Amino acid sequence: MSLTFATQQFYFLLIINPMTETTNLPFTEYFHDWRKLGEVQAAYPDYKKAEEVWDAVREKLNETKSSVQCKTQYSTTHDAALGILNEMKLDFECGGGIDKKARKFAKKYFGVWNIEEELYENLESSLEVLRAAKRDSFRKIIELEDQLPKLIAEEDRLRKLWIMESDKIEPIWRQLKKEREVAQEKERQQKIQDDYETETTEEK
Repeated sequence: MSLTFATQQFYFLLIINPMTETTNLPFTEYFHDWRKLGEVQAAYPDYKKAEEVWDAVREKLNETKSSVQCKTQYSTTHDAALGILNEMKLDFECGGGIDKKARKFAKKYFGVWNIEEELYENLESSLEVLRAAKRDSFRKIIELEDQLPKLIAEEDRLRKLWIMESDKIEPIWRQLKKEREVAQEKERQQKIQDDYETETTEEK
């Protein structure tokens, strides 16, 4: 029985290749969890920097995309004022007028005697101010949209650099995993031996 155990130990040592001892890093079951650990990122600053830079550009890209979509979908700035003033202008052009109360108010508080003429002369300039403001908001959307190709290209470049840095540290995790498996196997073999020795002692 003891010979069988010794044989098992011998073959186990032949199969398992000893590896260089790694630094005192923690181990997690999955690599994507391991590389997020603070100890790992502190040990490999190039990986940490690559991840931080990529995250920053990725966040900027997502914000810009969201802003373009939102500003395009919900672009209602000045719409109400433009609609009201334009309707007033059309009413004047079609012969509409102002009621007596409005005339009296304009005369008393603004010194305007011919309110229709005054309004009609200024409506178009007011409308153009609002249109210009709305066009400016459209230009801002276009400016944001123009940033997207550069941000997409930069995000892709930085993502590839991050993957490259990740690939550099993955062998460290694999080494830790293998060392852990070796230690677990040694514990298992030791338990077998201890159990056998206990059984032999009891038989005596």
